[in-house]
Amino acid sequence: MIRTSIDLKGLKLIDRERAAKIASTASRFPCTLTLEGERSILNLKSMIGLLSQTIPKNGMMDLVADGPQEDAATQAMRDVLTL
Repeated sequence: MIRTSIDLKGLKLIDRERAAKIASTASRFPCTLTLEGERSILNLKSMIGLLSQTIPKNGMMDLVADGPQEDAATQAMRDVLTL
């Protein structure tokens, strides 16, 4: 398992287009990918889950990859989340 702290301060809401790009990228990898915050765990492969949540006020969340190809998945998700 890889847990990486990520600053999403500039991303307060996840709109439909961004959620689709995140979910599409996450779905390319066989590992489990989540964003974990103070009170939430977001499945990055679920567009509906992404649309239903907001980013914490401080912007800090953990990107967690667990399973096959977790290194590549972590890098790809960091790229798409910080665009």
